[in-house]
Amino acid sequence: MIKRIAIIAFYVCIPLGVFVLLGFAVESNKSIPCRSFRVEVKDEGRFVDSAQVVRLVYSRMDTLQGRPIGDLSLKKIEEFISAMYYVESAHVYRTIDGDVVANVRQRKPLARVINSHNESFYIDRQGRLMKTSDSYTARVMIVTGHIPARYSPHVVLEANSPVKEEMTASENLLRELVKVIDYIHKDVFWNAWIDQVYVTRAGEFELIPKNGIHVIELGRADELDEKFKKLMSFYRGGLMHTGWSSYNRINLRFKNQIVCSK
Repeated sequence: MIKRIAIIAFYVCIPLGVFVLLGFAVESNKSIPCRSFRVEVKDEGRFVDSAQVVRLVYSRMDTLQGRPIGDLSLKKIEEFISAMYYVESAHVYRTIDGDVVANVRQRKPLARVINSHNESFYIDRQGRLMKTSDSYTARVMIVTGHIPARYSPHVVLEANSPVKEEMTASENLLRELVKVIDYIHKDVFWNAWIDQVYVTRAGEFELIPKNGIHVIELGRADELDEKFKKLMSFYRGGLMHTGWSSYNRINLRFKNQIVCSK
């Protein structure tokens, strides 16, 4: 019986001892002075660079170096960085050696829109409108044509969301545009092949490939799977034999058929 009690006590005390030691280690780590503040930006040097992030944090919290690491609010640092316009997300943590590290993910534009007022803005991968930058121009798909919508930081466009009655006609047009852009972006071939989207007066979409040799009349942003499969079949079974310059326009709007014109 005594042996059994001793075994039970052993298995109970060992985990408790480990937790106590970990607690001491955590408390001890909090008193370590901050050795450095390191910022790691994904795709450094585009819209955001590490020096900008460091300057922002130091302007709000003075220097971090030398201060007890337990006195630093990592959540507050994350909030400061996340509030930067071109930042999508930020994660801040401390290392056992006393470094504070910020991993920063910047916003990624999928397309650049030039609207009917000759104003330019991006649509990012989260479906948000994004201002252009004076220091960097992203090489992305260009969208032109009859686009009345203007830049607004409050507009969020989800590719798979239904049409919303409270959205304006111009916002719903952008939502349809996001569906087309998102579909193209997720496919390796179409993302490499389609260079420009043109919005017609009727609110339909025309695609212009990189070689610019023909215009693809996509129509509305519906049945995209069927339309692009049709186009791929036509490329493989038709244009591969007749030549890329055989037609000026390829119309995908009709079900189960493609109409071409010279």
